[in-house]
Amino acid sequence: MVIDAGQPRQTCYRLLLMMLWANLVILTIEVTAGWASQSVCLLAESLHTVIDVFSTALSLTAVASPQRPLGREIWGHGRGEVGGALILAAILGFFGISILMVALGQFEAALQGAPSPFPAEVTVALMQLMAAMVAIALTLALLVSYQGRYLPSMAVKLTPQHVLRDGWLSMAMLLGLVGMWRGYLWLDPLVAIALIVLTLHSFWHVLNTQLPMLLRPTAIAPEAIAQVVTTVEGVTRCNRIRSRGMVGRQVWIELYLAVHPEFLTMARTIGERVESALRQHYGPVNAQIWVEQDYTVPVRNYY
Repeated sequence: MVIDAGQPRQTCYRLLLMMLWANLVILTIEVTAGWASQSVCLLAESLHTVIDVFSTALSLTAVASPQRPLGREIWGHGRGEVGGALILAAILGFFGISILMVALGQFEAALQGAPSPFPAEVTVALMQLMAAMVAIALTLALLVSYQGRYLPSMAVKLTPQHVLRDGWLSMAMLLGLVGMWRGYLWLDPLVAIALIVLTLHSFWHVLNTQLPMLLRPTAIAPEAIAQVVTTVEGVTRCNRIRSRGMVGRQVWIELYLAVHPEFLTMARTIGERVESALRQHYGPVNAQIWVEQDYTVPVRNYY
């Protein structure tokens, strides 16, 4: 029995897709502006935007997963999501260490009073552009967060929360740009070092809060599900039980029922009763139930 989320699911998908495109545009502008101005601060900030892109992609996966046909694809993260997390970790590690080494070298030169070999060139136009990007990102996150209060999706709530929680880092980046424009060039490597260190915490927070929505490990022990299911009249046994998700948020369950031959004509009703029993025990449940006749039970003959 597949629960049709209808319009709310489409709204969640569109909001998250809008956030994804906005973050990709902001990422492109930050990398281009950082490279053109030789500012390690902007390049370090772009790493946080990469995490925002990954966070939004995870939420899109969580929203789209229940729509996979016939439930054959497990509701949960698979090779794609695991590979994405590993690729992101490699990107953050490589570019983070590279930017950190450059920032440390520039900061050491600033402490010694030596001129930086690659001084940042900050202009008023650059500050205005970055301020506009930060304003767009925060406004969009506030909009999605507001809409998320009326939508039955944890993914739509977590993604803007992550962007808003790290909003103060963007503010620190803007203050650093203002300081560099006024001649305090040592702020560029100092802010970059702080941003790179906080990147690790931000990445861990995304994995710790959003991946549980996509957990592949079994959410409920098959024995516990079987015990609940077999209490429904007409069910003789159930097997091939799989469950994914988090109990209390959303659990996807697939199982095969063996029904007594005398109850086979009530297969649909029995399936609905089983789903209702599972929902009473475990909260929000999206169940895929297959019903078949139990051939081990002899059919009663009436003469």
